[in-house]
Amino acid sequence: MRLLLLLLTISVSVLHAQPSPRTLSLREAMQAAEKLSPDVQLANLRTLEGEAVTRNVKSGYQPRIGVSVSGGYQTVNLQNIGLFIPGLSSRAGPFRTFDARPRLTQTVIDLSLLSSIHASKEKERELRFDAETTREATLLAVLQIYLQAQQAESRIRAAEARRKTAEAVLAQAQQFEQAGTASKLDVARAEQQFEAESAGVIEARRDRAILLTALLRAIGMPQEDVALEPVSQPGRLPAPAERPELRAIHSRIRAASLDKQRAARERLPKLAFTGDYGLAGAGPDRSLSTFGIGATLTIPIWTGGRIESDIQAAKIREEQAQTQRRNLELQIGQEVRQAEIEAAAALEALRSATQAAKAAREALELARLRFASGIATNLDTITAQGTLAQAEDYEIRIRYDYLLARARMARATGNVYAFLE
Repeated sequence: MRLLLLLLTISVSVLHAQPSPRTLSLREAMQAAEKLSPDVQLANLRTLEGEAVTRNVKSGYQPRIGVSVSGGYQTVNLQNIGLFIPGLSSRAGPFRTFDARPRLTQTVIDLSLLSSIHASKEKERELRFDAETTREATLLAVLQIYLQAQQAESRIRAAEARRKTAEAVLAQAQQFEQAGTASKLDVARAEQQFEAESAGVIEARRDRAILLTALLRAIGMPQEDVALEPVSQPGRLPAPAERPELRAIHSRIRAASLDKQRAARERLPKLAFTGDYGLAGAGPDRSLSTFGIGATLTIPIWTGGRIESDIQAAKIREEQAQTQRRNLELQIGQEVRQAEIEAAAALEALRSATQAAKAAREALELARLRFASGIATNLDTITAQGTLAQAEDYEIRIRYDYLLARARMARATGNVYAFLE
């Protein structure tokens, strides 16, 4: 009977056991975002679309071969070809017709098409750099949310430690009140502080849970229980690299210049070759082989101002891209400088915040000793607990402000992964 009860207890425990949450490191989160983030996937799809557009433009210089087969009955007016026979009808037919032949068309010279091909390649490169920019922005978002979730985790640990201290102070006040060495006011103060610290723990856990949902959304993962690994202090960042946004702007400038060149080359002659070979006659069984070879030279004389308008529009697009490049260079410089200032200030403030939190802990311990000795009420203890909470929250915020500044610095230098290295 006892063995049966033991097995039943074990079965119930296994059924109610909660699966352990999946552990997710920062590197794993960033690598998953590269594959699963919808924003990154859409940017990659736009790149593939750009490659397809380039192949479509390049096809203009490829030979085009088609096969046509036609057949039917028709009549002919002989007078159209200069035949007039008195007494006979000028209408001949109806008679059968049949024609089957492949036709080849090949562009030989079209300089404007060459410029269009080069411009399309530059636009394809721009889309590729835009995808890289989206990837970097997504990685930075994941990194920032991950650090914020770690910050919430640190707040939970600090709040739980303060709640444990508040619980001990409450028990001490209740013990002293029963012994007659403390008043009910001391107990009420300690109880109020304990409840306040308990509420702080609940809020910190709520913040962490919300940040974890935002982290999974940024990565592109379904909502599930995850646990985060601690983030180590970042090392020295490498030298700045050229940002993908800037490389995309350079491609945009080259594409606009090639568009302007393409528009100007519309004035030049275009040469194309055509040829066909097939069967023509009254039917497939009564046909003769025929062929045709020719060339077409097209020379634009008057286009109604279309070419001039295209040149002007392309020139304006090039000037816009030049202005965007200058604006982006200023923005990148400002981002790098701001991240350096934030990181240096946070690192300097962190030393003071750490000392302040240490002093607040010592002050709380001294206040508890004074209350235990009966030479003071627990008002000093409650005040010291509030001061410690502020000092610890400030220390945690400054510590993660430094990490966030280093993350933004890694993004500003062109490689978010440099934060891990």
